[in-house]
Amino acid sequence: MASRLRLSSRTPFSLHPHLYSPSNLPSYSRQLSLSSALQYAKRKPSPSSPSSLPQSPLRSKKSPLPPPNNFVPPKPKLSLYRDDTPTSKPPFTLEENIQRHRKIPLYGALAVAFLASLYISAVVTNTFKTPPVSDLVPLDPSLPQPHPSCCPPTGLPPSLTPVSALEFDTSLNTSESLSRITANRTYLASRAKGHVLEVACGTGRNLPYYSWEYVVHPFEEYSPEEQLAKAKSRMAKILDIKRGSSWGYGTKSKVTAGERRVGGMEGEVLSYTAVDVSPEMLSVARNRLRESVPGLRQVMAKKRAEPYPKLTNPEEVVPVVAALDGRVQLLLGDAEAGLPRGRERYDTVIQSFGLCSVKDPQGLLVKMAGRVVPGTGRILLLEHGRGWFGWINGLLDKYAPGHFQKFGCWWNRDIEGLVKGASEELGGRLEVVRMDRPWYHAGTTVVLELRVKEEGEGK
Repeated sequence: MASRLRLSSRTPFSLHPHLYSPSNLPSYSRQLSLSSALQYAKRKPSPSSPSSLPQSPLRSKKSPLPPPNNFVPPKPKLSLYRDDTPTSKPPFTLEENIQRHRKIPLYGALAVAFLASLYISAVVTNTFKTPPVSDLVPLDPSLPQPHPSCCPPTGLPPSLTPVSALEFDTSLNTSESLSRITANRTYLASRAKGHVLEVACGTGRNLPYYSWEYVVHPFEEYSPEEQLAKAKSRMAKILDIKRGSSWGYGTKSKVTAGERRVGGMEGEVLSYTAVDVSPEMLSVARNRLRESVPGLRQVMAKKRAEPYPKLTNPEEVVPVVAALDGRVQLLLGDAEAGLPRGRERYDTVIQSFGLCSVKDPQGLLVKMAGRVVPGTGRILLLEHGRGWFGWINGLLDKYAPGHFQKFGCWWNRDIEGLVKGASEELGGRLEVVRMDRPWYHAGTTVVLELRVKEEGEGK
């Protein structure tokens, strides 16, 4: 009864009458609620400033104290809309927010159109710009395509020096970035594994995108503890890839014996060999290789002391760069006459925009298929050629001779047809693992992953 009496005799909490009078409050449309006073009531009074109001003997220790006489309500953290401020703007309504969000796709479409116009203008400028008269090669329109016999493709512009090769390489930066060719190069280099051979490397535009970890530091040079840690991390990564690759496609694929060894997983490059027919192109590739491979700047001079060699024999292969105990090589040679014999087989053979510049692209594909490891090896191609639409192919055919005069390549070749012809020549052993034709290029750019079947493997 005593406890009930004390509870019933507890005086209700009331605010001081002069604190929240209308004369003391600001003229907000959303006035401060009782929460400000309740927040103050939860605070414990400091001993230095005791409350001036008399304490009730029946009030419990946990009951809140009334605010003092000099209490000022705290200012709100959020800026509220004042009725007496004519310059302030009211918040957006629901209809206005919907209209604002509808403009976002419009802004995106404008940005895409601007980038597309830049790319088209760059392509048109490079295509229709007339080369110097001294660089023109006489063409015979009566001869059949893909190239006249009077001017066989060489993969080079008509006249080339180390300075013009650098200018040619620099001129590709903007167009390749806007057209996402750089992204395709990055994807292609990320799929390389093991011992890599790049055919017609040109100025080495794929070099910055390779993984050079095991090229610079071979796996055998690590300590046993480091080898064990790397083996565990490799296996965890392989298992993650296997789980991700099988998502939505049924059963999961197993880890093969080739993937267990170092260099058997995509992105693990063990050695790199590149060949090109142009010493001027290789001079640019040498500088890019020096900047791309970690630690190569310390062992390679900034400029080559010896003059760049010239090919006197088509079957000759001359080394331009040989570094890191032969794990990195740049070779001067004609790939059509014969690929380098440093290794009998390579795990990955890469070529980007090379089939358009050689005399016999189908024959070069057959040569590359003969140098890749059957079964596990891959041929990775990034090429341009005929697209999906007839009017685009008509424009490519019309301006192909002028493009060849300037750049030395025929951009109207049927890349998919060349692959089929090479597969027939090899008895159906050349298999297309993956083929992508980006929609934004209307099918004129082709990314191919090829595989050579092992002997006795069924179709």
